[in-house]
Order: sequence, then structure tokens, then C-alpha cells
Amino acid sequence: NEVFDGRRAHDRGYRPDDLATPANPYGASKLAGEEAAAAAYRDRGANLAVVRTSWLFGPPGSDFPTKILAAAAAAGAERRPLKVVADEFGSPTFTHDVAEAVAAMLGAEVRRGVQHVVNAGIGSRADWARELFRQVGVDVTIEVMSLSDWPRPSTPPAWGVLEPTEIPGVEPLRPWQQALADYLPLLRRQRTVTAAR
Repeated sequence: NEVFDGRRAHDRGYRPDDLATPANPYGASKLAGEEAAAAAYRDRGANLAVVRTSWLFGPPGSDFPTKILAAAAAAGAERRPLKVVADEFGSPTFTHDVAEAVAAMLGAEVRRGVQHVVNAGIGSRADWARELFRQVGVDVTIEVMSLSDWPRPSTPPAWGVLEPTEIPGVEPLRPWQQALADYLPLLRRQRTVTAAR
């Protein structure tokens, strides 16, 4: 999703045919990869499908849910509120669901164009954290803050929402909240193993 600068009005997600205007080196590298792949396949006369996704979560677990649960535990231990960004929006997407969608695309012989493959729904980082804590049963006070006040080495798009592509022969991905619920058993196991070390 970082091939887009995130400066548009929050009225709809980015579509594959929207102009890609990355606002950071990471997004620029992703767009350069798309362009290089398209050129390589065009030169060979072969078809190419590009899958864009966003806010991935899933094994091995170096993801937002894992990190925010650790941050919540630290905040709870120190009896302080947990700071979470409330004005950065995206589509949290389960890696398992993306993998199944790509397999379905191959089965349906979808081998052309740019496809946006994300779980249904939109949320801010704070929304994502709250839903995770609700499902896990974590009680922590959240203090919302602005993306501009959160120190990061990169500048992510404030509106990084991708509109899912309707792909013939491929079922739309379920809401991200449902996918998160399916990820919880693995998250719980990871937390148990980490605590035991």
C-alpha cells in the first residue's frame, strides 16, 4: 500500500488504476519492483499479475499484533497508558488469507494486471489494537496520538487503504476482525513460549 502517498480524502480505498505516488523510499522500492517485473515479463511476451496488499499479520509473528501485545504488557507493568496512533488507516490483512487468494488466482489463471488483495474492512492502528485487546482479553489504557507525533524512520501513508479487487474465480477476503480471531491461537502459543524462555 505504500506505493500510494496516503494524501487523498478518506472517501475510498486506492484502486489498482489510481496513480502510484510513493512518499517514502520503501514505497518507491516497491513501485520500482512492480515496474521491473512488468518490463521483464513484457520483454519475454509473458503475462504477469502483481498482488498488492497491506498491513500484513501472521506467522512467524514479527507483526503489529505481536509487537502491540508486548508493548501493552510493558505499559501495564509500568502502570502507564499505551500510546497508539489513531490517524493512520489501513486494511489489516492475514498472511494465510493472502496465500489462499494467490493460490486461487493461479487456479483461476488470473495472470494479468495489478490486484489489491486485502482483508475486508478499514481500521486505524488504534482500532486494530483495541480489537486485538478485546479478543485477547487484555485490559490496558490506550492514549491515542497522531502519526506526526510518532517517531519512525519512515513516513507511512496516513490513508493506506487498498480497495479490494474483484477477481473472477477468487472469493473476497473476509473481514480483518474475523481473520485476527483465527490468528489468536498462534499468538497465544507464541506468548507462552516467549514467557517460558
